[in-house]
Amino acid sequence: MQRAFRGMVDYAGLFPPASCSMARAVEQYAGYRDGPDQLLLGRFVVAASRLDELGPELATISLNHPLGAPWPLAVVLGSNLPLELDRVAQFAASVHGSATRIESLELKVSSVGQVTHLGAQLPAGPARFMEVPSEGPYPDLIAAIAEVGAFAKVRTGGVTPDAFPTAEQLTRFLMAVTRQRLPFKATAGLHHPVCGNYPLTYEPDSAGHQMFGFINLFVATASLMHGADGETAQSILEEADPGAFRVNENGWSWRELHWPMAELDEVRQRGFTSFGSCSFEDPVSELSAGWST
Repeated sequence: MQRAFRGMVDYAGLFPPASCSMARAVEQYAGYRDGPDQLLLGRFVVAASRLDELGPELATISLNHPLGAPWPLAVVLGSNLPLELDRVAQFAASVHGSATRIESLELKVSSVGQVTHLGAQLPAGPARFMEVPSEGPYPDLIAAIAEVGAFAKVRTGGVTPDAFPTAEQLTRFLMAVTRQRLPFKATAGLHHPVCGNYPLTYEPDSAGHQMFGFINLFVATASLMHGADGETAQSILEEADPGAFRVNENGWSWRELHWPMAELDEVRQRGFTSFGSCSFEDPVSELSAGWST
């Protein structure tokens, strides 16, 4: 399991529903980097508009907690791209920038023309993830994202029911990226390994909603990358029985289908690379409790 999900969870504690303060999010991430599940930890997700808050908190925590290797950052860009990129450049050149490594830049797109326009403005160094709308049109958008040398990003949930794509929409996204062999990441709504009805927020009276599981998404991607059709992939996305998935040293299975570890390694490299979660503890604790193999 550690091998399959190494570096999989990008920590997005600054974002809803956790909405941590910068000080709290930095403290949490520092602890996760030294914790027992550190191999599962990916990037620290921060909006470009909040980079000026991040630097001082890094300086403060480093007084009592060695930062070690530079923190990998996923920087989320807003609508004013020139201003946002200037913020990124200023942070990278600052004294605090040396404690971090900007590994990815992420932004939303809604049309092929926008993909082409924004792709020409983004720096070539970090990985560039372009978030597509739930309604697509996926084939055209994904082809354009691949053309500009970027990767795809899909929103898999949020704090309200309307933030979730349908299983059919998510399947169409997966079919488009796997046909292009385009790596992608997911964001929001993947706090749990397997599909089910879960609370939308951490409030005691939170409404529940059907959420996708990150194991479902991982295995559905594997199925499409290795010959399955869309109907099979959608069935995997909608699978709510944890017992339908089996894991051992030889690979993973869903019902009668099986994928050896070499194929799953390819899924991480060329398919489902990571997902952002406002909680690192939720997905990791559930994974450790029920998926110890």
